[in-house]
Amino acid sequence: MYELGDTIAAVATPPGIGGIGILRVSGSKALNAARMFFRSKKNIEPRRQVLLGQVQDPNTGEVIDEGLLLVMPKPQSYTAEDVVEFHVHGSPSILQTLLNLLNQQGIRVAFPGEFTYRAFVNGRLDLIQAEAVEDLVSSQGEFARRQALRQFTGGLATHLEPVEETLKSLYLKIEARLEFSDDGIEPLNLEKYLSNVQEASEALQKLTQSYEQGKVLKDGLVVALVGPPNTGKSSLLNALLGSQRAIVTAEPGTTRDVIEGDLWIKGVKVRFFDTAGLRESIHPIEMEGIRRSKILLEEADLLFWIVDAHDPVESINALQQAKLQNNRTWVIFNKIDLEPGLIKEKIFVDQFKLFEVSSLKGDGLDRLLSALEAILQLPAVGESVLVTHQRHYIELERAGGCLERLQDLIRTGVSREIWAEELREALLALGRIRGRNLSSAAFEEIFSKFCIGK
Repeated sequence: MYELGDTIAAVATPPGIGGIGILRVSGSKALNAARMFFRSKKNIEPRRQVLLGQVQDPNTGEVIDEGLLLVMPKPQSYTAEDVVEFHVHGSPSILQTLLNLLNQQGIRVAFPGEFTYRAFVNGRLDLIQAEAVEDLVSSQGEFARRQALRQFTGGLATHLEPVEETLKSLYLKIEARLEFSDDGIEPLNLEKYLSNVQEASEALQKLTQSYEQGKVLKDGLVVALVGPPNTGKSSLLNALLGSQRAIVTAEPGTTRDVIEGDLWIKGVKVRFFDTAGLRESIHPIEMEGIRRSKILLEEADLLFWIVDAHDPVESINALQQAKLQNNRTWVIFNKIDLEPGLIKEKIFVDQFKLFEVSSLKGDGLDRLLSALEAILQLPAVGESVLVTHQRHYIELERAGGCLERLQDLIRTGVSREIWAEELREALLALGRIRGRNLSSAAFEEIFSKFCIGK
């Protein structure tokens, strides 16, 4: 997919009209393109420069715009290649005209993430840092930004490097004794060796366990409002968001699709999803809404099972039948402003975290939001790095599994050839996190998620 010999160009600012538009060019033809398209009182030289001038069509001499040219010669640039940037007015027409003219000179449009891919290939960034670039660009909260910046400045790599060095040392000790068993090498201190393996395993386990929190801080907490029809799910969504996001009527089954709304709690995005009421239906649109609701039942981080406090029996019975995990299900008794109904299954309901609210009057919402804030467990500034990518989590799990098995092998005295194999697999897994031992298809999948100008 990526041809490193090509010179590439892309608009690096968001689509639409803006005060400034930036078009970035990287590769061997970048400086020549700048000389061809930009006219300034000063010469364009292979050194860092910021020049004021005009962007012109080299074919006709027509002035396209006035602006700045930034010159960043290799290797001191983002991609470690020659890079120039045209800073012009943020008109889509200006940017597209310039991009078309560059294309006529053999400079192709960059693929998503291709600038950052070149930075990785040319040694400017490791893969963790490259992924953190996209995290920074897409971060929508203070904690997401902070964690992305920590990854970009080497946070996770700093934690992995000592573990990798320990595992390499342990591997070499085994290999030396397998290869040169008769050459007078001192016996292996099994107690110390096992202790070193345990320390490395604990370090990986700590990182792995941080993923659940890291994922929430990066992507937001997903909360699904579920339950039978007419329990007040849409009303509660509107009350939480402080806006009329969902249509509310007295007719059951009004919500026939998943409706989303976001709320920021202490810098973390909480994504609420109002779902279609769970019931039997023959209406095709409602059936599709119910199907989507059931998907959210499986995928959401937290479920709000909404109970009509005025008439709770149907909701409680449906909750029993749903057999949901009580550690990720909160039961919300809504409509407490009305006369409460009889709860026959109070003992069953007590196994869940319970809240009483009135979507109409706002009663109980403060306690509900405070409980949400508490489960976010927001880290203090300067706390240890968190794992935020599923790809990193999977590889850490693999490496950790290797070390767990290795400890059992050491205790039971199994052949040391197998010890070496477990260590080798653990090192390969950690290497893949930083971009070693990965296939080209894996790289394409990672960088295809980036925006086109980065």
